[in-house]
Amino acid sequence: MTGKTRLVNLGAALGISGVALFFALRHVSLKSLGHILWKGHYGWLIPATFLLLAIYGVRALFWRQTLSVTRKVSYPPLYSSIVVGFMANSILPFRAGEMVRALYARRLENLPLPLLLSTILIERLFDLVSLSLLLFLYLVFGGQGVGGKSLWIIGGTAGLFLALVALVYGRLLVVRMLERTVVPLTRGHRLARKLVKTAEQALHGLSSITSPILLVRLFLTSLAIWGLTLILTWFTLITFDVTQNPVRVTLAFLVFTNLAMLIPSSPGGIGVFQLAAVYALSPFHVPADRAVALSLVNQGLFISVTGILGYVFVTRSHVSLASMQHQALEIDASELGEGETPPPTGTPQ
Repeated sequence: MTGKTRLVNLGAALGISGVALFFALRHVSLKSLGHILWKGHYGWLIPATFLLLAIYGVRALFWRQTLSVTRKVSYPPLYSSIVVGFMANSILPFRAGEMVRALYARRLENLPLPLLLSTILIERLFDLVSLSLLLFLYLVFGGQGVGGKSLWIIGGTAGLFLALVALVYGRLLVVRMLERTVVPLTRGHRLARKLVKTAEQALHGLSSITSPILLVRLFLTSLAIWGLTLILTWFTLITFDVTQNPVRVTLAFLVFTNLAMLIPSSPGGIGVFQLAAVYALSPFHVPADRAVALSLVNQGLFISVTGILGYVFVTRSHVSLASMQHQALEIDASELGEGETPPPTGTPQ
């Protein structure tokens, strides 16, 4: 990726955030916003901080289970990699922290990058499933019943999940097809071999979802992650006395702000997060200034806790975040093929 392309991407990200921030703040009085921030009950952020640390811990457990298809991986490096990845997401645009997280874990555990990225994909898939379930509950509690939008949401998520499972079960066919088509066309070129090897490693990383027992464990772990996140969200809501209809308002804030973070934007999702908070809380007659204050504190908690802990991990491991950012932007097929090579037909352990 050239320097000019990076500048264009950064400009686009800042543009998206700027537009979103404009619409989020257009009905907000800065004086009123400052008053609300001054009057917040910040003692609730203490248990919220411990919950955030626990959420990272459960995410590390989830990741360790998906990596069990290769070998047993130590828990501490996975925890630190997750924190560093989230820290990078808060300071880099376009969620580049996912690649930084994989690069950091590869450095600590010497695992193939495609395998690490594919297991992160599994985590994001389960995040989507859990968010879809929470959105389903939000619609049901809102009186829309089981039907219409709620069934489309559940059906679409289930379809995506089943398609990925089908891809994983047919992974050997995919690898063989690549060997028959790509490799001969390039007459044995090293890049073609690495492409096949990369596909092999990535598909092997996805193979954890072919084990029914592990699948159930991953689903329960994902529910634990989002259950803790729901409680954390409630703590931030009551920091600013947003207590009406507690179940629906917490579900709305959690679901819509997390869905908004899927939009490519500036570091930390500044702007889109604020706009999503205003949109999520408007049906509950929460003023825009209070919604923006809530979003700022929620983001501030996440960025500060993750930033401090991530800095400690990066410093102690003598790793440069800048160098990992550069690798994330310049990664190519030759780097993807590095690391251990898992058996292509391996089954989850």
